[in-house]
Amino acid sequence: MPPPVARIFAITMAAGHETRIVGGAVRDWLVGREIGDIDMAVAAPIDRVAALLRDHGLKVIDTGLDHGTVTVVEGDQHLELTQTRVDLETDGRRAVVAFSDDWAADAARRDFTINALYIDAAGRLEDPLGGRADLEAGILRFVGDAMQRVEEDALRMLRYCRFLPHFGRAGTDDDALAALAAKAGLAVNLSGERIAAELERMLAVPGAGQALALMQETGLAAAALGVALDAAALTPEIDGAVEMAADADHPAWLVRLAVITRAGDAAGIAVRLRLSRRHSHMLGMLDRDAPAADVSALTADSWQQAAWWLHRAGMSPASTLVVASGRGGWRIDMARLDRLAAWQPPAFPLAGADLLSQGVDSGPPLGEMLRAAEQHWVERNFAPTRAELLAFLGFGPAA
Repeated sequence: MPPPVARIFAITMAAGHETRIVGGAVRDWLVGREIGDIDMAVAAPIDRVAALLRDHGLKVIDTGLDHGTVTVVEGDQHLELTQTRVDLETDGRRAVVAFSDDWAADAARRDFTINALYIDAAGRLEDPLGGRADLEAGILRFVGDAMQRVEEDALRMLRYCRFLPHFGRAGTDDDALAALAAKAGLAVNLSGERIAAELERMLAVPGAGQALALMQETGLAAAALGVALDAAALTPEIDGAVEMAADADHPAWLVRLAVITRAGDAAGIAVRLRLSRRHSHMLGMLDRDAPAADVSALTADSWQQAAWWLHRAGMSPASTLVVASGRGGWRIDMARLDRLAAWQPPAFPLAGADLLSQGVDSGPPLGEMLRAAEQHWVERNFAPTRAELLAFLGFGPAA
């Protein structure tokens, strides 16, 4: 048990408050998945518990007091602690909540049965809604009435799609499918940031094809993003290729998003999702309208020259090939892709200072000369040296 969890259990129990680990951490532990963030619930008003934890030296951040939630920080570990609660009002985006010490009521307001699982301080599993049986049977279903759950918070429709490939091997629940199809339009009112966060989790790892197909089938994609998705473009081969091509500057989820969207849609999607300037730029650079030309250039004998110009423009040659292949429906030569992903662009040996030292004035002519030398250098397989490039520009004899 992580130290902050043990301390919270000890402090709250000593004060007479029951606390439990809840949700995804319990679910993932039961199926043997790697446990990520740990969430806890406490049957006491959160402001009182926050003060209690602070008195015992824990760092507590009021990240969501209006929703009964704080974040407890110890070292590099962050843990969300929420009071047991009930919903007073819901509008499809956010709920107005109130404290309730009724654990059954707390479970009844959760999204899916597999997330309404608890572990108490003694390590006992509390399963009020049959979530463990659903987990073992591969059934993903909403708690209670599916229509009501998505009316309370439309983001739950995206969460259902995201969880389905991982926890719904029995297929789409009929009630869930009906709710998504009937209520997809509610996603129009969701904030771009919340949609983006779900998409990032959905597309960060391989296997999102089923989720994307469900979004498209029910109209959820159009409502949430304002555009249609081509889920079929994310074939298992392309899905795996993304893992090879993605890097720190071109994260896997953005590459997958580029694969499944149509050319010209990137700008609108970036605005809808309120992406950062950096991510908007990356998605825009991957949104090219000539997939056949890209594939041809990056698989030809002169692929390094094509890769150079893409790199020069701030693009990932490997990700460009994956997106072009996915959009065009072409198979990828994985050996070529591996070579492209591992390729390191050579350094252009000429700089503006070299021309200034030759008496060239700073300004547009200097830039034009550098571009001409660069073009010459690339066309000759990056072979010309600094001296040879200066000679090409008319400064001194050729080496």
